[in-house]
Amino acid sequence: MNTSRFFLAGILCLNLLGAAAPQATDNQAALVKQSSIVFAGTVSQLGTTSFAGVPKSAQTIVVRVDSVLKKPPAVSLKKGDNVTVEVKDPSAFRDGTQATFYTDGWIFGSGVAVKELGHELTPSSGEASKPAGADEKAQQQAQEQISDQELRDRLNSADFVVIGRVTDVHRWTVPKSATPHRVSEHDPDWHEAVVEVQSVLKGGQVKGNKVVVRFPGRNDVAWVHSPKFEKNQQGIFCLNMYHASGVTTEKVGGRQMTVYTCLGHGDSLPMSDAPRVRSLLKN
Repeated sequence: MNTSRFFLAGILCLNLLGAAAPQATDNQAALVKQSSIVFAGTVSQLGTTSFAGVPKSAQTIVVRVDSVLKKPPAVSLKKGDNVTVEVKDPSAFRDGTQATFYTDGWIFGSGVAVKELGHELTPSSGEASKPAGADEKAQQQAQEQISDQELRDRLNSADFVVIGRVTDVHRWTVPKSATPHRVSEHDPDWHEAVVEVQSVLKGGQVKGNKVVVRFPGRNDVAWVHSPKFEKNQQGIFCLNMYHASGVTTEKVGGRQMTVYTCLGHGDSLPMSDAPRVRSLLKN
């Protein structure tokens, strides 16, 4: 009689474990989909913040980034950065806690602050690890941030769509002839990227083989979706003529180059998206 009872208990336990695994995977996938920023990190401070301008409370903690799994292209976030996280339950964390954080953007300034949607502690933190394949799922979700319809709209509204490589990045020195603008807390801090055009996918011939792309250097909330450029970056760029200051050309290396902007979500894409972009342009 006891043997039968133990046997039935074992069967029930196995069934419950089998049902729990898909549910955990589904919950993790849902969190990835809901989150705009997903990263693994180590808690370094409790009850404080990583930069000025973020309201400090018992729910704010500082986390050192160990790896970035998902983020908008415009958000500057990398391994070693400190992030302020407003967590749901501060008692779940202590100094040295390691976890994967599923979050939404909150405040962007001289740093990044986010609000927790959920988290999963790593084994070293004393709890079960995240479901197998979580990193791969997060990366896949990151690649799906922009839908085909949204990308098609960006491509249609662009003056040019080019494949190119960034050869130089520098802060823009505003000339005296530029139209004055009102300085505010959301000032873009314009920078310029010199892009060597390797192929034109839309818009006809680009004059010369290089263009200047003017972009905001700040991570302010007003510019959070605007791509930032780095030297030697290669990709697909949706360009629009720059008109804001009245200065539409820039002299680089003794040549006058046309100035463009690349400001919207999906305006800067990795080379891996080339087949998708060509297909959408064709259709």
